[in-house]
Amino acid sequence: MPSIEDLLHRRTDLSAFVVHFTRTTARATASENLKAMLDDRVIEARSVFGMAARLAETYEVIADTQRTVCFTETPLEHAWMMCEKIPNRTMSFSGYGLAFTRTFARRRGANPVWYLDITPGHDWLTVPINNMVRDVEKIAGDPFKGGADAAAEADVLRLTPFIEQMGTPSGRRKEFWWEREWRHVGDFDFRFGNLVVVFAPEEEHDEFEEHMRGIRVKGRLPSLVDASWGLERMIAALAQVSEPGPFPE
Repeated sequence: MPSIEDLLHRRTDLSAFVVHFTRTTARATASENLKAMLDDRVIEARSVFGMAARLAETYEVIADTQRTVCFTETPLEHAWMMCEKIPNRTMSFSGYGLAFTRTFARRRGANPVWYLDITPGHDWLTVPINNMVRDVEKIAGDPFKGGADAAAEADVLRLTPFIEQMGTPSGRRKEFWWEREWRHVGDFDFRFGNLVVVFAPEEEHDEFEEHMRGIRVKGRLPSLVDASWGLERMIAALAQVSEPGPFPE
């Protein structure tokens, strides 16, 4: 008889994944960033988010505790929406990325983001956490209390990378309302066997396959998927079916 854990993780709708899409940076194109991740089996933690972001801008030692790798929990067949050019969206993703199971992400220390309401009258939880962050700010600015090094040890800073504040009157909003964001503090390392798929435009699949074969010692390569593909095409790629049938798009 299957256990409750077996039943809970028995998914067949391609919706149990967290996805990290790369972006073009000052250092490299999105394609080059993805190849570097595959080469090193590491996604670098470059961005600071959460309630201590302002502190992290001032103190490097605190920034080290707040840098994250960001994922979006999404069905693979909805990944195209993350790459669409939608008016007023501040985040712009490419079609290059990696997908992992939620189970693997959790075991590696990734956690879903917690959205707190800052609307007056609904901010009963936001206020005390903000007060704790302000206390850390006071310690960081006071050398007699240990300064930034002591502040970086504050327990609340373990929580702040996973908290975002939303609501009125600031107008802060979530970019992807249909999905849930996940974060991992520090660099996120993985093995090829941990990958569900590698996202890249279809016309570059041969190039990426050759690249992965050049750095892969042995075993099966992860499937290559184009974020713009339809569900049937993605299933065929995951099953490594060469002819996807009458519904390829």
